[in-house]
Amino acid sequence: MSGTAHDGGMGPVTLVRATAGGVLAGLANLVPGISGGTMLLAVGVYPQCITAIARVSTLRPDRPSVTLLAIVTLSAGAVILAAAGWVRDQVETYRWAAYSIFIGATLGGIPLLWRMIGRPSGQTWAGATVGFAATLAVALAPVPSRVEAAGSAFVLFAVGLAAFAATLLPGLSGGYLLVVSGQYVRVLGAVDSVKAAILPGDGIGWAQIGEAAGVLVPFAVGMLAALVGLSALIRYLLDRHAAPMLGFLLGLLAGAVPGIWPFWSEGRGLHMPDAAQGAGALALACCGFLTTVAISRLDALRNRRA
Repeated sequence: MSGTAHDGGMGPVTLVRATAGGVLAGLANLVPGISGGTMLLAVGVYPQCITAIARVSTLRPDRPSVTLLAIVTLSAGAVILAAAGWVRDQVETYRWAAYSIFIGATLGGIPLLWRMIGRPSGQTWAGATVGFAATLAVALAPVPSRVEAAGSAFVLFAVGLAAFAATLLPGLSGGYLLVVSGQYVRVLGAVDSVKAAILPGDGIGWAQIGEAAGVLVPFAVGMLAALVGLSALIRYLLDRHAAPMLGFLLGLLAGAVPGIWPFWSEGRGLHMPDAAQGAGALALACCGFLTTVAISRLDALRNRRA
């Protein structure tokens, strides 16, 4: 595919997209039901990231690939480190606001992906149908109420592998898989302990740091395994079977939207908001939509000014 990290270099447009994509992906991965890969796709750096990951993981890195991944990773990591504890505590209380923004951001990526597809073929529509059905099935599956459970190092490795695989596929949520596995509070709590250990004056001792490492190390090894294996497959499909793969990604993007309906609670299930909350949700969704559309249109704006 054109526009990969090693083909086009790191211009200012890609720099802005990579930073924005990393920030949004970091936030998305903290919220169950929302995919970090969806955010990378929405702002227009998903194919470049997949190519860069595949090159680095197969020990064939180049400067644009390393730079792109460094920007995305550092942006996402900074957001996760700063916000993990707060998101863990607030995700249910302010669910409607966060999910409204992410619905808009997800929908804002569809015009960009449609431009990448160009003229859709039968293979494109077939891929879109499969992607939509698969993501809708996952997104609408009931989320268990219990979000904390014990787990061995192998369990944490498996959860890290599955969660990062979900992150690489737009529409599938790594945070959701953490909830399903019962490791959501445990992993985010470990991240929050690392942040507290870094900041002065928080009183975190070596025992807490060791406990956090016991959670995060096997989880990170699982993520690394997913990174090496799945990125090469996605890159191959994008390069050799672009029409069905882009259709599949379009289906994943569209199918993710019903699963992040903002107005849901364990007691009431899916419900409609009152007028004031509905207006607020619509305004936030519009903000998310316009943000990702604006980021995805940076190339066009730059070309018109040139």
